[in-house]
Amino acid sequence: MGDIEITEEQRERMRRNRERALEIQKRKRQESERNNGTEVDEKVEESTLKKQKSSVDESSAAGRVEENDVDVELEDFEVGAPPFVTKKEAMKMYLLPEGTLAVCKYTEKQNPRHRGWTAMKLYDRVEIRRRARERWGGIRGLEKERQRREEKRFQNDLEKTKNIFDTPS
Repeated sequence: MGDIEITEEQRERMRRNRERALEIQKRKRQESERNNGTEVDEKVEESTLKKQKSSVDESSAAGRVEENDVDVELEDFEVGAPPFVTKKEAMKMYLLPEGTLAVCKYTEKQNPRHRGWTAMKLYDRVEIRRRARERWGGIRGLEKERQRREEKRFQNDLEKTKNIFDTPS
């Protein structure tokens, strides 16, 4: 067997692949350093949660909470709820579109179901609640919109199943 000759094009491709591999290794190293730093972030987050829980007035049991010296009425599902909300819950319960969530502040936390998955974005419930109520005209408007959407889903389901028991002639 003879020596293998490598063309200039092949050498250039090998160089680019090597650079790409080094860049990927560098990103992975930075990510792992960041993940090691998340332990510190989680401790800070826990202390923040404790402060927020201590700032919640005794009135939260009655469905009210004080946010920045403003008395805010809570819905049933919000009483005793954690101070952070997932993207799914923000979209389902507060009826906010992804565009609104894109401009909201969030905290990234490692996904509890699988470490390899994308980090979860946890939004501040106070901000999400405020934006939802601004969008829908207060708590009553939000409740009306939820009811309207539920009725629309029911009507769509009814329409889909309208002829389910009809026998073909």
